[in-house]
Amino acid sequence: MKDMQNGFLEQFPYVIKHKKGKSNIVADALSRKYALLSTLETRIFGLEPLKEMYLHDSEFFEIYANCGKVSQNGYFRRKGYLFKEKRLCVPKCSIRDLLVKEAI
Repeated sequence: MKDMQNGFLEQFPYVIKHKKGKSNIVADALSRKYALLSTLETRIFGLEPLKEMYLHDSEFFEIYANCGKVSQNGYFRRKGYLFKEKRLCVPKCSIRDLLVKEAI
């Protein structure tokens, strides 16, 4: 596959130019993609209520309380949400049921 890609690109004349700073808007946007997507996802999909649900959830209450300022056993809090490594923890609720259903 790698040889095919190299051969394919060689068919076209091209010049690689480095753009730094604000002039490279496309690369800058791509590098900020994760932050943008995480912000959009929580607002669009209505995940704000999860922050309150952690306080009443039997599975995550204690973990959420203990992760106030430091991570614990891979769990951490960011912007009021509880994560296990890179995964969002979702308390038992209709949102969780919907997410599981959509994932199948």
